[in-house]
Amino acid sequence: MTRWPHVFFATATVYILIGVLWGMAMSLSQNHATYSAHAHLNLIGWVSQGLMGLFYATLGRRTPNWLAATNYVFTNIGVICMTLVLYLYLSGTPAPKQLMLGLYAVGPSSVVLGFFFFAGAVFTALVRAWKTPAVATA
Repeated sequence: MTRWPHVFFATATVYILIGVLWGMAMSLSQNHATYSAHAHLNLIGWVSQGLMGLFYATLGRRTPNWLAATNYVFTNIGVICMTLVLYLYLSGTPAPKQLMLGLYAVGPSSVVLGFFFFAGAVFTALVRAWKTPAVATA
């Protein structure tokens, strides 16, 4: 088995720990202004990467290492940049316009690229599975 399932699961776990603590802080403060950034972190960081890890642990064993690595890098750059720009914007934290524009340009684009590379991994694994004869088990 490759290391990619472990990497995706570990990263997803870090994101959900941050997300749970963030949600608790919003609840205790009664300030839910950044809930959208919190939701993006949980959905892309925790749920999507957890599912990607599950894929690589089961069906994705036939995926080239470079494709899993590229999927991981782009998805995480996107999660971090998108969550950060949403947090800064929604919380009203002053930030340089160039920083905000850069994060806004990089974040969503990287998430989309990460999902395209994930789709490539899925279809590569499917094609390779169809080309490999099934082994009969008794």
